[in-house]
Amino acid sequence: MRLIALALVAVSLAAPARGQSFGRNKVHYRNLDFQILETPHFEVYYHTAERQAAVEAGRLAERWYGRLSLALDHSFEGRQPIVLYSSKAVFKQTNIVHGLLNDQVGGLTDHEKGRVVLPFAAGLGETDHVLGHELVHAFQRDILRGHGRSMSALPLWFLEGMAEYLSVGRIDPNTAMWLRDSVQQNQLPRIDELNNPKWFPYRYGQALWAYLAERFGEDVVAQSLKSSASGGAMGRIAGATGIDAAALSAAWHESVRARFGASAEAPVERALTGVLTGPQHAGRLDVGPALSPDGNSIVFITDRDGYSLDVVVADAATGEIRRKLVATAGDPHFESLQFIDSVGAWDPQGRRFALAALSGGRPVLALLDVATGHIEDELPFPDLDQVVNPTWSPDGRHIAFSAIRNGFSDLYVVDLGTKAVRPLTADAYADLQPSWSPDGRSIAFSTDRFSSSMQTLSFGNFRLGLIDVASAAMTELPGVADAKHIDPHWSMDGASLYFIADAQGISNIHRVSIADGALFRVTDISTGVSGVTALSPALGLASQTGRLAFNVYRNGKYEIRVIDAAPGTPLEQPGRVAWSGTTVPSFDLPDGTAFTTRRYTSRLVLNRTVQPYLSAGGGGSGSFLRAGVALSFGDMLGDHRARTSLQVGKSLDDLVAQAAYVNLRSRWNWAVGGGHIPWFTAAGSLPRTPAVDGLITREAVSFRQLHRQVSGHVIYPFSDAKRVEFSSGVQSITFNRTTTSSVYSEQNGQLLRRTATTVPAARPALLAESGAALVYDTAVYGPTSPVLGQRYRLAIEPTFGDLTFTSVTADYRRYLMPVRPFTIAARVMHLGRYGGGSDDPRLLPLVFTVRDVVRGYGDTGRTGASDSALSATRLLVANLEMRFPYDALWSRRVRPHALPIEGLVFYDAGQFWLPRARSEAASAMLQSVGAGVRLTAAGLIFEVDAVSRIGRPQGGWTFAINFQPGF
Repeated sequence: MRLIALALVAVSLAAPARGQSFGRNKVHYRNLDFQILETPHFEVYYHTAERQAAVEAGRLAERWYGRLSLALDHSFEGRQPIVLYSSKAVFKQTNIVHGLLNDQVGGLTDHEKGRVVLPFAAGLGETDHVLGHELVHAFQRDILRGHGRSMSALPLWFLEGMAEYLSVGRIDPNTAMWLRDSVQQNQLPRIDELNNPKWFPYRYGQALWAYLAERFGEDVVAQSLKSSASGGAMGRIAGATGIDAAALSAAWHESVRARFGASAEAPVERALTGVLTGPQHAGRLDVGPALSPDGNSIVFITDRDGYSLDVVVADAATGEIRRKLVATAGDPHFESLQFIDSVGAWDPQGRRFALAALSGGRPVLALLDVATGHIEDELPFPDLDQVVNPTWSPDGRHIAFSAIRNGFSDLYVVDLGTKAVRPLTADAYADLQPSWSPDGRSIAFSTDRFSSSMQTLSFGNFRLGLIDVASAAMTELPGVADAKHIDPHWSMDGASLYFIADAQGISNIHRVSIADGALFRVTDISTGVSGVTALSPALGLASQTGRLAFNVYRNGKYEIRVIDAAPGTPLEQPGRVAWSGTTVPSFDLPDGTAFTTRRYTSRLVLNRTVQPYLSAGGGGSGSFLRAGVALSFGDMLGDHRARTSLQVGKSLDDLVAQAAYVNLRSRWNWAVGGGHIPWFTAAGSLPRTPAVDGLITREAVSFRQLHRQVSGHVIYPFSDAKRVEFSSGVQSITFNRTTTSSVYSEQNGQLLRRTATTVPAARPALLAESGAALVYDTAVYGPTSPVLGQRYRLAIEPTFGDLTFTSVTADYRRYLMPVRPFTIAARVMHLGRYGGGSDDPRLLPLVFTVRDVVRGYGDTGRTGASDSALSATRLLVANLEMRFPYDALWSRRVRPHALPIEGLVFYDAGQFWLPRARSEAASAMLQSVGAGVRLTAAGLIFEVDAVSRIGRPQGGWTFAINFQPGF
């Protein structure tokens, strides 16, 4: 009766799975006091300090509503929620999204409540663009739901491209740059290829919608969105245009080539020196170039690691990387390098490097020793929301920078001696990318204050300005007509400024003479000089030599080029450009005075109903019928969540009821829950009895547990990598054994009668449980498992009541990559129960299957040491594994869109201490070696191995399969 013995062991009086919990933390660094601004069509959620910016956002939203309701011929039935955060740094803490947000997320629209969620960007003009983009998604969601459809059924190029087109209104220079590059590389995608993540859905989707609107009229957008045609996104477009995908792709390509056809490279473009380019470069981002004063070294941010972004120092002539200043993989010190919005700066002596970053949820300026990478000083700015683009004063005593505070972007100066911070500007205009003049008297910067109107919310191109450091008096500089002006840098003599302008739709480096306003074009790059976005800094200048380093977009990558100082070609146009603000239809733009405000009060409302289910079946133990449903609730900000689930069936044994509440309002996260949970633990058939009087009796046995429990959990994250956990709870467990007797006719096999008898299988248990754990996790994931970083979990969980024992977990894991992209993964783990009740036969095993910790055991149907190991009261496991992407054997590179498959070679060993009452031996040692493949399919991770057991008579090679991520 082996089955019965195992069933009596399988009792949940402790939860070993809880001891395996890892994961990064979303830290709620600030407790924000939210208010609600009510406009005619929106409820704008904002925290109190950003009141002025929220009113401007409400005005922008109302104008977008006028545009989009007309363009899409649709109106909202109620007020649409918009949730605002004062900067990207604060936005990262939102609880509306469960997971962590990366730097490239500038806003989002969730599917449950239709909330538009975004931070204030660097300037109201850019905030206006992001807000318009996300409100398109809100309209898409509302329209599709009205037609019984979901946004999840449509591809990103259809949805994101439409949102980008409707929020920009044309093919802007940034998208045009991508199209020119695709034409030059002869790599324009067909429409049916746009689902491939290789083709950025924002840029190519926007370009396609712009073409469709130009050819078929603006109505084609709304018609495609509202279409009931089959065939997915392309079916909708074909229904609206009457043209199939192949013909439409050909016509679109012809149009793009005609407009953005390849042009001959200019001499200056052919002469550029490449930095970190070539076929061996695995990444797509080398951005933020900053040249040392002597022009011999360059600092930039790169993704060549394949798994993270790093700040590196390279030789400016050869591109050879000398060292990493900041390595983010496995190092949690900096939560963000802000690579989209910011570039660091060398000090005048070329010894230190100022880097603007996020650390501990706050903006900081880190002063790094370039020779060692050591952080000499770190300046926090608790009163600011985000700090970017530092620039040193010529004497090295001050640093100026741009910062976002309460939704607005301004210029500040910090005294490195006293740490005192002084604002240079303080208004709603965007002031970005400061550059300190060689004489120390003024700072050049990029701003929209000379081309925008806050009254009409009309935003023109960014222009160049000078601000006097002492008096804060400002002057507009001459500029290029109808072009943006960003990222200014002073020439060696202080007589000129180099900057990036997108004259005639292509971004290139220009120069302006301060004395007479003469303008010159310095580069003639056919694709464009650009960072990740149109406003990203992309230019660096060596203050002692005038050498220039800048980003070029080419062949789908952001590369760095270097040239010596060049005077440039004179531009034949007036040097000073008057007002160039964009004329924007008002659509009855409100002035905001009629908006009302009320305090936000959290209340739980239904988020979604998890798909109900109904199941039925039968067998030797009888038939069953079960039905269940789960409900999810939450508040508008995601700070409060609740979930309930219920299952009913033919008997009380099938009743399952659970409820849980989670509070994420503050840095202390806590949850309470309870449930009535029956567990079906084992089943089997007893030996068949001989026929008696023409009747055959067959008996089946099943084992169930019934758990009634309440528990509470508290988590405090110190950072996104480290946290402490506390838990306590009470549970009552009963154990039943049900024997089902079925009587059949020996003559025809007909079932004559069936009876079931239920008796206790073990003594009930009433337990009080508690626990505390310290958890650390900086793991960086590869295709199916961690490849860099480390993890550990140290936990102690005392249990009292009918059983008294203490569970201990000590689990340490380390991931090293000595030769890329091959990872050496190591784990040492101890799980144990100590105390008088630690060997009670009702306890669940420390591990449910031995193959989870020592592969090759417990999954071949053989009995022996692996079965005994399930009874262990303590175990010590060591695992060593080499893992690599499937194509690493011949490419030695990490490809961004590679299939989620990795190979592995491993050694496993486990020492299991067994109770003498259940085994002749006091311990069992299991070892194995092998190789295999781990892959992701249908959301599950499969591992298939060839395994050889070490030191076992039943050794030899066998095949094994498991379903879990790599440790």
